[in-house]
Amino acid sequence: MPWLQVQILLGPLQEQPATLQFPMRLRDLFQARSFPRKSPGGILEIAGVLLLLLYLLAGVIYSDILPRTAQFSDAEEYLQLSYNLLHGPGFSLDGVHLTASRPPGYAFFLSTIRAMGGGFFGFRVAQFLLLSGTIFLLYRLGSGRRMFAGLLIVTGLVICYPILFYISATIYPQTLAGFLFILALTLTLVTPRGLVLNLVTGFSYGTLILVVPTFLFTMAVVFGTARFLKMIRWRDVLLMALAASFVIGAWTLRNAVLFHRFVPIASNSGVNFLAGNNENVVVYEGSAADAMQPYYYATENLDEFQTDSYYWRVALSYIQEHPWRALVNYLERVLNFFNTMNAYATQNNEEFSAWKQIVMAISYALLLALLGWRLTDIKRFPLTPREKLFLIVYVLSAFTSAIFLTRIRLRLPFDYLVIAITAWNLSRRLEIWMTKRVSAPAFQTPSKEHSNPPDSPALQI
Repeated sequence: MPWLQVQILLGPLQEQPATLQFPMRLRDLFQARSFPRKSPGGILEIAGVLLLLLYLLAGVIYSDILPRTAQFSDAEEYLQLSYNLLHGPGFSLDGVHLTASRPPGYAFFLSTIRAMGGGFFGFRVAQFLLLSGTIFLLYRLGSGRRMFAGLLIVTGLVICYPILFYISATIYPQTLAGFLFILALTLTLVTPRGLVLNLVTGFSYGTLILVVPTFLFTMAVVFGTARFLKMIRWRDVLLMALAASFVIGAWTLRNAVLFHRFVPIASNSGVNFLAGNNENVVVYEGSAADAMQPYYYATENLDEFQTDSYYWRVALSYIQEHPWRALVNYLERVLNFFNTMNAYATQNNEEFSAWKQIVMAISYALLLALLGWRLTDIKRFPLTPREKLFLIVYVLSAFTSAIFLTRIRLRLPFDYLVIAITAWNLSRRLEIWMTKRVSAPAFQTPSKEHSNPPDSPALQI
């Protein structure tokens, strides 16, 4: 084939025309370095996006593989409530009588997915989307600056904590609660603040409390600690608390109108309180303990409100009669908040096999070890206000959760706080390490024979 020569004027600044020959390679059409180089930080950000998408894809595949059944009895109740919200009389377990036996938030979440035609697969995919959203919120929670490789690090830490992946495939409210908690916390730390932002933040906390009522104590801890650290004003606290109270009060008013009694959020608080405060309590077994069976038998002929009152009376009587033993039990529940293993009901032993519990224990121990690594370097890198806030909230949440009972499952939304602190630490250390590599003498004083041309772009971080 004869050569075909074509002359192309490359622009007014180039005096001589360039000659191109065909056949030719595509790279000959472009000058050297005509495309900007990606900085290491940019490459790692792209890697973080890809890793998060792969993690979400794995969740979708896992959701499709799992059988379309509920693993636990609690899940069956949430499913029944969500079904009756759409096809029954409303918030009802039996499809006949209305109830206040469960917090409403998660049931309404499931019913929304049902309304869009979703089933078990839809429930699980929605929760994996929430988990991915939580990861992104943690990435955006950086202390006033862009995290170096932040999305990659946060996603990697979540992958290394597989119980979050597992719980997202169950019909349990912890994934939704974790997302709402981190969302509310993110909104709390936004500055400057105005009326609309405070109201939206308060509504987020109110919705969270309707999903898991014990977050009412957590909200108080967050507001009190953030105010103590001078991160928010009292006026903001008041507006957010009022907005949250409006959401909680609306459901409590519904209970009062329907049942003619004061039932704040749900009528199952008594059983949770008794599970942690009885004479035969085993703190790491929770409400699944055999010691709870006599109390269940005693309430067979009572309605849900009478049952709830009975559980409260028995638990409070135990505390009054055995104050020191009750105090020891409370401190045991505080320690159990940080436990790596729990005992489960007999019917759930297969679901929580030995190898799963070992993986859970190792991953949580690794997370705490990374947190300890951060705390050992306080003199070099003092804690930021956000790190102080997250640490205080995490520790105090053990004490607020222990008022009722503590379980690994119930702790999971708070573990995101440890992941955030650890991610900030790893991001800072990686950035320092990368900077040192770029600033090494070999890069600073290259020899004349191997020096880069003047127009070569510098490595950016």
